[in-house]
Amino acid sequence: MSKNGIYMTFTYRHGLWLILLFALTAIGTALFYEYVLNYQPCALCYEERLPYYALIAIAIIALASDRFIGKGLMIGLGILMFLGGLYGAYHAGIEWGFWPGPVSCTGAGLNISADVDLLALVSDVKIVPCDVANWRLFGISFAGYNALVSLLIVDVCAFSLLKNR
Repeated sequence: MSKNGIYMTFTYRHGLWLILLFALTAIGTALFYEYVLNYQPCALCYEERLPYYALIAIAIIALASDRFIGKGLMIGLGILMFLGGLYGAYHAGIEWGFWPGPVSCTGAGLNISADVDLLALVSDVKIVPCDVANWRLFGISFAGYNALVSLLIVDVCAFSLLKNR
């Protein structure tokens, strides 16, 4: 690529726009599947969205103000999304049965006494288990794709840091 190409002039601002695009696409896809295609997410799925929401808010504020864009922001967002990627990998591992999930999400290990009216407890509650992937593409679930997209965002943060040292 020429010296005037985007590769040579990749700034923190370019990186921030790119990770904002990835985050909006990831959240938009999750919301589309939930509200349009009626795929019900589990509790872990909702929690996995939190780093994206934080990233989107921080990126919009930084792009609007132009004062906070720099090395510290990219390091912070990279760490945030690395942790989000670990959480997605943890969830994917639960789906594959590599380790047990939380009791609140899988129902494993529940000890309910005989005097509890179970039907009254769950009459209006729809529980989506975290250990069952309700969708896969190429063998990868939503949680797996979340981990991959999170790590892609980490890569963009790292690339921004390397290009602007």
